[in-house]
Amino acid sequence: MAELKDTLNRHAQDVVNGNVAGLMGDFAPEAMAKIMGLAANPITATSFEVKELGNNEAEISYIGASTRKIWSKWSETGGKYQIVDVKEL
Repeated sequence: MAELKDTLNRHAQDVVNGNVAGLMGDFAPEAMAKIMGLAANPITATSFEVKELGNNEAEISYIGASTRKIWSKWSETGGKYQIVDVKEL
């Protein structure tokens, strides 16, 4: 299983690249309603910064014409990390 740090970086790069197929496996069912809410205003970014907060939580700044910060809580599910809670800061 990938370390959480590696998963966070891959996830953020998938967001920047618009790799929706790669992102779908990152979302636990309980987070889908919140994910869909965020998806209503798509993130457009050219880079990102990941800040691990401990307790499987992270803050990812997506940097483009403006910066959007997303907080997420991850949990190990079926041998991989998935987002179980998320919100825009």
